[in-house]
Amino acid sequence: MKSHLYFIALIACLFASCDPAPATFNVETKNFGPNAVITIQSSENSETVKVENVTNGKQHFKVNVFKKGYAILRTEDGEKKRDYYFYLDKGNFDVVLDGADTKSYPFKSLPSKKGEEFKDFYAIHENLTKNLMDSLNIVEDELDHANPDNIMERAKKVDKWREKKIHFEFDAIKAFAKKFPGSELSLFLLERLGRADSEPVLYASIINSLDHDIKESRRGKELLKETEQASKMMAGSKMPEIEGTNPEGKKFDPKILKKVNLFICWTSYSSKSRENNRVLTSLYEKYKNKDVEFIGISFDKKRDWWVNVIKDDKLTWPQYADLKGAKSPNAKNLSNYSITYFFLTDKNGTVLSNNDLNLDFVNDEISKNLEGR
Repeated sequence: MKSHLYFIALIACLFASCDPAPATFNVETKNFGPNAVITIQSSENSETVKVENVTNGKQHFKVNVFKKGYAILRTEDGEKKRDYYFYLDKGNFDVVLDGADTKSYPFKSLPSKKGEEFKDFYAIHENLTKNLMDSLNIVEDELDHANPDNIMERAKKVDKWREKKIHFEFDAIKAFAKKFPGSELSLFLLERLGRADSEPVLYASIINSLDHDIKESRRGKELLKETEQASKMMAGSKMPEIEGTNPEGKKFDPKILKKVNLFICWTSYSSKSRENNRVLTSLYEKYKNKDVEFIGISFDKKRDWWVNVIKDDKLTWPQYADLKGAKSPNAKNLSNYSITYFFLTDKNGTVLSNNDLNLDFVNDEISKNLEGR
């Protein structure tokens, strides 16, 4: 009988150990509209784990923590959306959410050291960006009330302040990394910013300032690898070798390069690439006799698809492919597997524009480099 009871107790313990531990949220909400909601979402896989209506008062809810990790608390109030990052762990979270306050970090206490690190970061961030955010809010409000005569001018002003905001984000992460070199949070914040392709040197400098075990973590290694790859395509760098041949079987010859060269990384099966082709064919007519060359680099695997789209879309500029798809060295070295992707070089194969160009700016960049400005 005793052995039977021991067995039942053992089974009960095993089941208990499988139960997720709860995270308890003690939330005070105010100044929200009648249909506002709070969402808890994993930042690792974007899975929504909780949705609660805002009551404009004190409210409590629990989230089962199947796996600890970085998460997002999002408030949605009509068109207003606010995201706040935190570390989801078992225990109590005390939160104050004010629909009229978009600046303050709402978590007042968190149950783990990793959670408390966010409070430290947001305090640094708020201190550095307060005046900037006030200015950005002003110019964004001006853009909302723009008319056809001043909309372009106001849009440029907003872009200018948004770009400044990005640099202040870097400053905040850099300051946090200096103060807490043993925290993995700096890597998460860099991932969230998502500009390793355009700011690889800055990314690398922040990562290399962290403690050895943080740099050697999975996140650290992946980010450093991404920045090293992006550095190959920075302005002033020598363009990597082009693998493969053209449809006639001839290898890429650097002698085809002109004063300005637009490299187009694409695939025949990408709808975005096909849409771009319509714009690019018109643009090529404008520049083909002006010491400018367009060069297509396909990441296709099927030759028939590749050559048929070249014919169907009337792509008259040089085209190359090694037909290795995602395993192509071109995909890794030129665009870090991005499709579609544009970059410019000079006649020596030196990269003229940092990383991925937006198609909307290709014309301006070609013109600027052609005129030598």
